[in-house]
Amino acid sequence: MSEKEIVLYCLRLFFGGLCSFAAILLCAKRRSAGVVCLVAFVLLSYARSVYEILRSLGIILETGLDFFGMDALLLAFEIFPPLFLFLAMIFMIAKKI
Repeated sequence: MSEKEIVLYCLRLFFGGLCSFAAILLCAKRRSAGVVCLVAFVLLSYARSVYEILRSLGIILETGLDFFGMDALLLAFEIFPPLFLFLAMIFMIAKKI
């Protein structure tokens, strides 16, 4: 692993952690369906980053659960964050109308 990859991993973890912290603070201030979905999006995106880093370092191996030939956990990390972002936007748009 090169020094550039280590710096990139550290930056991803640092800024992802900042975004997660800010999202949790936002959820504590305003509780609505849109905000909760936005927080779920941010936290799942951060969890995805951590999972990818741990897999690339070899700390976590594949789960063995396959769904159409793909790792089920990785597939869930691909599907659910955009879904929660979509739901957050729909809830916020519906609230404004």
